Amino acid sequence: MRPPTQPSQNQGAALMAVLWIIGLLIALVTTTALLVLQDAEFDATRSQIFRARLLAETGVSLAMHPDIRPDDPLLHQILPGDEELKVEVTGEDGLINPNILLQREDRDTWRRILSFWGIKDLQASDAIINALMDWVDPDVFERSPGAEARAYGRPGFPFNRPFRSVEEMSMVKGMQLVEQAFPAWRTWFSTHASGVLDVNEAQPELISALTGADITLARQFRTRRLGPDGIANTKDDLPAPDLAIAISRLGINGNPQQLATILSVSSGTRRIISSARVGNLTRQLGIVVQGAPGQTGVGAILWMAER
Repeated sequence: MRPPTQPSQNQGAALMAVLWIIGLLIALVTTTALLVLQDAEFDATRSQIFRARLLAETGVSLAMHPDIRPDDPLLHQILPGDEELKVEVTGEDGLINPNILLQREDRDTWRRILSFWGIKDLQASDAIINALMDWVDPDVFERSPGAEARAYGRPGFPFNRPFRSVEEMSMVKGMQLVEQAFPAWRTWFSTHASGVLDVNEAQPELISALTGADITLARQFRTRRLGPDGIANTKDDLPAPDLAIAISRLGINGNPQQLATILSVSSGTRRIISSARVGNLTRQLGIVVQGAPGQTGVGAILWMAER
């Protein structure tokens, strides 16, 4: 006679096996569904990235057209499908090119700049100016006080060539003092600027430092240029139409033809920042180009970055 418990044990084992198989199938189906969902989300994100980048490139192309002005409504669009395009165009010549200023060995301007930053001691100021000049000149002769190879004690320092980026200036001996006194010093410079300051684009402090103009007049000039709404590149802007009017408003003494070597009322170099949003994803494309609005063609793309 068979033991009465054997069928019950077999049935229990079979049931456990069936339940295990069902559990395994559920896990496989769930995993497959998750993988399919992830692939779908990845494809959707990839499509959004592609669309956003394409839209950002379109914004750059629009801004580079010779007939487009910085306040053109085409540069600020809300598009169907939860998309948005914003393009900012600014004159890069509203910033100072440190290489050109150093090549001129314009100590008076550098002293005014450093004074604006809070470095008013003449000896400390001249030491920084000399170190900057030693960095960009091709020789190994040290100004006094200055900074050539012995002052750095590092192979390859200084570079003895013009700065290729503003950040490179921070490597110069004495710039630590500038960093402490005025951390925003980088916002004054661009190695892509032409070297002729666009007073319609420049901040009042830059105009005053470069020209010696009274800071109050420089601020009044900026306020007038921005127009009633106080925002750059809008319809109510009132930029100075020519250099003679600009220097008159700024109270600068001098011949406009002579001052044209360092000042202007327009930028021959532009910075274009194109931001495109597709849904909740944003792509930004930035370039610096030679060529002012109204000029046919672009001389060169000097810088490009994407994020």
